[in-house]
Amino acid sequence: MRANYIYNFSYVSNENESYFTYLVNDPSIISGFVMDISGQIQQLSWKESAKQWNLFWSQPRTQCEVYAFCGPFGICNQQSLPFCSCLKGFQVTSSDSWNLSDFSAGCARKTSLQCGNDSLANGKRDKFWEMPNMKLPDHPQTVAVGSSSECESTCLNNCFCTAYAYGDHCSIWIGDLLNLQQLTSADTNGGTLYLKLAASELSSKEITVGIVLVRDFQL
Repeated sequence: MRANYIYNFSYVSNENESYFTYLVNDPSIISGFVMDISGQIQQLSWKESAKQWNLFWSQPRTQCEVYAFCGPFGICNQQSLPFCSCLKGFQVTSSDSWNLSDFSAGCARKTSLQCGNDSLANGKRDKFWEMPNMKLPDHPQTVAVGSSSECESTCLNNCFCTAYAYGDHCSIWIGDLLNLQQLTSADTNGGTLYLKLAASELSSKEITVGIVLVRDFQL
């Protein structure tokens, strides 16, 4: 919206009304703004020679910056196609929507959490899955604790806590995780997220061990 742009912008705000308008400087330019299912607002211009619309400008600049683009418990990765995938221990909520590139319904947990009830799942408590180099989810809650182990324990003992992170302070997340993004190894702005999962989601494969007993007979 700088001066001498393709459009002349005008914003009016007073005690009676507030509105925004724009007029095209060059009437030969066919252009418009669109917001589609991607969540981005896009400015398109018509290229007559190619008989197609060209993307001129978009905001947010990348899909992973669109709020809740991958839905609850979805993880966005700008380096992969499709951009969205489900966190470990979760599965797609709506396959039909997902196949149409509508990821907003997100993912659902495969196995319910133990949630402090040691009588279930063979008495195994919930565990945490380490996820390094992540753009952490929105809406964290800060907890006053003195160590990472205390932070972990706080989340583990709260049935509504779904993840935690410990850096300069302890952050926990209650309920859905939104806007989680996998960063590249070159991006140093990430943190490590610890995702709470049912113990069965993290258990190693069972190994059956056979024991042969040899009895020493005396003649």
